[in-house]
Amino acid sequence: EDNKMTLNPLEIAARHRTCFHTPPKHVPAGGDDVSGNGRWRIWEYAGTKIDAPILGNGDMLSAFAGPCEYPQFWITANDFWQMESAANWEFFHDNAQAKYDPPVCLGSPRPIGRMVFSVPKLKDAGYYVWQDFLTATTNAEYTLADGNHVRMKSYVAAMENILVIEWSCEVPVEMEADFYFPDEIGCGCDQGIDFDGSAVREDSLAGTFAGLIGGRPVQMKKVRRGVLSGYREFSDHVDVPVKAGFAGRFLGEETLRVTVMPDHPAVFVIPVRTLAKVSRPYEYARSRAEWITKEETAQLYRQHLLWWRDYWSVSGIEIDDPLLEEKYYLGHYMMGSLARDPDYPPNILGISTYDRMAWNGNYKINYNHQSPYLGLLAAGRFEQADTHDAPYFAMLDLAKEMSQRLLGHTGAYLPLGLGPVGMVSEPLLLYMKSPAVHGATNLIMRYRLTKDRAYAKKIYPYLKSVADFWEADLVFEDGLYRVVGDGMHERVTDQVRQNGLPENPANTLGYLRALFGFLPEIASDLGIDEDRIARWKEIEEKLSPYPTGTIRKITRNETLWKEEEAVLAEVIPEQYLDCEVFYTEEKGSHWSFHFPGNIMQIYPAGVIGLDSPKELLDTARNTVAALSAMEDGLMRLRLSQNDKKEKKDPHYYKSGAWNAGNLSCLFFPAAVRVGYDPDEIWRELHERLRVRGLPNGFIDGNPHGIENLLTAANTLQEMMLLSHEGIIRLFAVWPRETHPNASFFGLWAYGAFVVSASLKDGIVADVVIESRKGGTLCLENPWQGSSLRVTEENSGAVRNYSGERVEIPAFAGGIYRIERSMEYEIHEDAGMRK
Repeated sequence: EDNKMTLNPLEIAARHRTCFHTPPKHVPAGGDDVSGNGRWRIWEYAGTKIDAPILGNGDMLSAFAGPCEYPQFWITANDFWQMESAANWEFFHDNAQAKYDPPVCLGSPRPIGRMVFSVPKLKDAGYYVWQDFLTATTNAEYTLADGNHVRMKSYVAAMENILVIEWSCEVPVEMEADFYFPDEIGCGCDQGIDFDGSAVREDSLAGTFAGLIGGRPVQMKKVRRGVLSGYREFSDHVDVPVKAGFAGRFLGEETLRVTVMPDHPAVFVIPVRTLAKVSRPYEYARSRAEWITKEETAQLYRQHLLWWRDYWSVSGIEIDDPLLEEKYYLGHYMMGSLARDPDYPPNILGISTYDRMAWNGNYKINYNHQSPYLGLLAAGRFEQADTHDAPYFAMLDLAKEMSQRLLGHTGAYLPLGLGPVGMVSEPLLLYMKSPAVHGATNLIMRYRLTKDRAYAKKIYPYLKSVADFWEADLVFEDGLYRVVGDGMHERVTDQVRQNGLPENPANTLGYLRALFGFLPEIASDLGIDEDRIARWKEIEEKLSPYPTGTIRKITRNETLWKEEEAVLAEVIPEQYLDCEVFYTEEKGSHWSFHFPGNIMQIYPAGVIGLDSPKELLDTARNTVAALSAMEDGLMRLRLSQNDKKEKKDPHYYKSGAWNAGNLSCLFFPAAVRVGYDPDEIWRELHERLRVRGLPNGFIDGNPHGIENLLTAANTLQEMMLLSHEGIIRLFAVWPRETHPNASFFGLWAYGAFVVSASLKDGIVADVVIESRKGGTLCLENPWQGSSLRVTEENSGAVRNYSGERVEIPAFAGGIYRIERSMEYEIHEDAGMRK
């Protein structure tokens, strides 16, 4: 009994909350310019991620914002997109240059609008908002000048698209509710848009990056008997008509102006219905608001609490760093709120509050879209993780057409900017062929973790089509398969004309090794295409080696000198200049100051790890170390050049590795996978989140959104449990001396094993492994030099094992408690002794 796991994820989730001490400043537009100082004018004045508390049920989403006197909820749904594909969505087969230079369309996720509460008494009130993870409620406390409080509790019901808001107070407070469409200013959103960069702002929030919304939205709202209702619709110049109906009402009142009394809280409900779910969204939303009762809201809240209790019961961790533990649960709370609709994943920024979203808010599949779902997989949150897949499957027919038209061969070829249900939001190619196979890494990881046969059948047509593409596209030369015309970096045609086609990028070579190494496994499991297995194995074996070299040898680099006013050799210490490192591309760019993509073959591809040949593993570690050292060197250089006008934490001058604007979410787990110094990983993660972590899980100064939400969770889960090489390793890359106590529960390992374990005073304990599918459980001995005692809990059978690695026969449903044997110890001089 003493050895049983004591970790209770519900208790740990209950002790954490995220807090906001000032009203959000960057709603609706976000706070980061992504135009590159005007270089990409198309994205000037575009909206990026916001700094507000976000709540949702994976379908209906809301952000709580506004100054104190105008508390407001910005509302939308994951399926509410303006479904307009690019005008040249057929991939510009009549225009050679357009194949690669950035075309865009107006297709983008859209906000529905904002429900605003006008509360004059709250002007200049004290502000405190917190989000409780266990109950998924957003709470506000406003402190009046006389010390009395006005309080608000809200939640998007887990089982229905309805936002419930409860107001309470210590003194009478008058308030009035009204709804504003996204193009309407007023009530705390009073600054219009500079449509054309002329520094003249119009009194409107309407428009996209092009100045107008394509296919004018139809917007209507009205009030009847205390129910405010309306809709927003896009039905012309779109591929698929969309419509969102909404309604709002104070329960028990026939007016939208009420006085909240100390003994009489006010409950306001906002149901939302969309055309993707119901036939008449406006009527359904209005009817729900009109007829819902307080008893029904109470039942909704009970169901809501139950759903979130089940969500937190799946898995969890406990560590001795309160900040990182909080960020772990914050990341999972955010993805639990944002992702559940199987056909409509959250957009790149998580939630749309603005019609002018950067990058059209779409699914960028050269890493941004894939990244947050990786941490969900190991945590066993498959309902959220599987939403990642839908855009790929919906685009498969078009991807096959694209390959035939552009390259003249079979297979699936995808652009970078996807929308839902087969919509092409941005048909960018930019000389990249890897987005489709990059997305395959998520599918591969999901199947290897679960061995789910139904999932295998679902993903196999896509994986096979990606394999078809590369079988036809790879160039066989001197006994090796080369990747030609595909780069790690985004390029326009002028760059290629000047520098030539990129070849053999490290990330694509890693993805292809993962794909062709996996296809024989899934084909055998399904009993299909076994005649192709030999061909797939041959491709995996004969793929070109990763591009490598030393930093000192980099003299001409396609992108390097344009990224930074610095000399690479002057910001990287001498000790790293002659080490063998991974280059980003064999032909093209060898190194980057801001995009550490030469680690993506490590993670997420998962084809390099602690079992890799020493030379390859050394190169991987050298690459992580050199990038980390470069980041520190750039920080020192920038600090020395700082004119002292900018007063900010020195940490903000770091970028390019742990703090890269792109790929930091992958850099951390890549460092874990190769056994990099765990104390440095921990220190960098803690400092990044302490300095730059926003209360809603986003990163300050980084315009991207959801890709960073699970960086902490993903890194910590990998540090606790490694299994991608078919060997379960417990706390293999963990700072045992500085953080000797930790626990995890319910994490998934390759082979469909669910693992729980603890670290007590630096020693592994409490190891329990459940086998969901049976097979061989390969475990690296957590107590090197000692034997293991394995108890199969179903039958009580006990067996002893010894050695650095043990292989334990497991059956489906078997639960195995693994302990350090107290009966036998291994001695070098005399073997095994009692």
